[in-house]
Amino acid sequence: MRKWKRAVAIGLTAMLVLGGCGSTGTDQTIGMAEENSTAVAGGETADSTIDKVVWFSDVDFWNPPTKWDTSEGTITGGITKATGLEFEMNIPAGDGSTKLALMIVNGNLPDIMSLTDSATIKELVDSGQVWQLEEFLEKYDPESHLLNGGYAEDIKELLIERDGDWYAYASHQNSPDNRKLYPPYSEYYDWNNKYGENNGILWNDAALKEFGLTHEDLQTEEQVLAAFEMVKNSDKTVNGASYIPLLVDGNTYQDTTLRSLEYFFGSMPIDDEGNYQDWIQAPESKHALKFLNTCINKGYLDPNQFTVDNASVKSYIASGRVLCFIGNKANTNANTDWTGTTWSSTGAILSGEGTLPALPKNSEAGTGWIQTFISKKCQHPEKIAKWLSWMSSEEGITFCVYGEEGVDYTLDEQGGYVETELGEEKKLDYANSGLTAYWPFHNSDFFNHVDPAPEEDSEDYLGMLNNTALGRMEETTVYNGALITFADTLIDPSSDLGISKSQIDNYLKGQISTIVMTKDDAAFETQYEALLGQLDKLGIKALNEAYNEAYKEKCAYYGETLTNCNINRH
Repeated sequence: MRKWKRAVAIGLTAMLVLGGCGSTGTDQTIGMAEENSTAVAGGETADSTIDKVVWFSDVDFWNPPTKWDTSEGTITGGITKATGLEFEMNIPAGDGSTKLALMIVNGNLPDIMSLTDSATIKELVDSGQVWQLEEFLEKYDPESHLLNGGYAEDIKELLIERDGDWYAYASHQNSPDNRKLYPPYSEYYDWNNKYGENNGILWNDAALKEFGLTHEDLQTEEQVLAAFEMVKNSDKTVNGASYIPLLVDGNTYQDTTLRSLEYFFGSMPIDDEGNYQDWIQAPESKHALKFLNTCINKGYLDPNQFTVDNASVKSYIASGRVLCFIGNKANTNANTDWTGTTWSSTGAILSGEGTLPALPKNSEAGTGWIQTFISKKCQHPEKIAKWLSWMSSEEGITFCVYGEEGVDYTLDEQGGYVETELGEEKKLDYANSGLTAYWPFHNSDFFNHVDPAPEEDSEDYLGMLNNTALGRMEETTVYNGALITFADTLIDPSSDLGISKSQIDNYLKGQISTIVMTKDDAAFETQYEALLGQLDKLGIKALNEAYNEAYKEKCAYYGETLTNCNINRH
């Protein structure tokens, strides 16, 4: 995994699904883990024994090593040496939230839980079965850096606002207070902070050359569709297989591919009167749906792509057959090590309807991506507390992400971490090596603190350019995404409004797919109007009013308001 991918896969607004494939875990019932009294291999701990605990996650494409190897020289062995713990990883292949919900009801939780589903997190916190972290650490590790200025206060405040207290350790920390702890290594990272966005567009440079295309040929919607048409009609092949004009982001396309197109065409969750509206109600979102519909009907996009998993997306990318990818760039492994070619971004597809791109960029604190909780009934709480402190420390992050100094990385004159060839190889094989595998403890600002800026012609630098291309475009309006980012707890899922929200979310998933796969313009219009009508029946107006009230409060807090950047183009 290249540095630029790690540095930009941060806790951004919609964040981000990080790249990963497959799933790991066991089918055993999760309960209290058995104690293992084996002596710690090559290490020193409080009682010189290894104890086993269960680590559960609902991120089904997270795939750290499946077997915990305590051998000297391994990442897992180093974690055990530092903490005295061995982990049974339980990562269900699907529906982890449902499985954990049953455990919450039964009061038989895993020792450690790393979660992303907001409803599950609320249910877990409300159950009273997880530790408040300050209380936990004060009792079992009072010297922890997490209690003594080593955890960003602005992130902690948001977690407390969301959950009612500090229950979770957040991954991919990125905030002003966190950058006080870990200042950027160089100004290079300012672009990531100002413009970095995983959702967007990538072009296969080798395919562009094969078809005689340049970035100048791919600026507008008309130009892009013409390029897709040329590729579709071509008899050129890659290893005997035809080229794929457009690849979407598999079964996550509604969250990533559609959102990318909404950014390109200038959709905003603010209507022409300055009030909050659901994204899907914006005319530019309708245009985004129509673009996908056109690509399907013209044969540029196989609708079967909407059902494939992340591993399949990566396989398509690695085949060399894909001309264009739209979605979460971090889901692709689109780099020369995996695909044999470079990939580049044009920033946006400029709308044929004359609207201009818009990008929400939240530079304020966020609550990260993966949230880690500790069960009140956990086995070996003293060791788990030490583990939490060590994994989140500079020493722990350095070891788990960069490896061993002199072997996996060296230090430059300013103390920056320079990866060795062996270190990069291990990271690419993280599912086996464990290096960079422990995503719940990734800290984006720390990475930017120790990573030297790459050479301008390097793949890392090009990757940064790809992830900032949309925001750096002269046509793009970059606006404060903090104003439209709301706590998951804003709407109580058990309330009438919460039930309406759930019904709307479920309805949209099915209806969006129906719309983009309609066979002609008339059917598209019929289904889109049906979507708007059903949203009204399900209570979208009341839901928007609740979000609008929260939006106005944020406007007052930040001292600014948003204006729809395409108000004069509607």
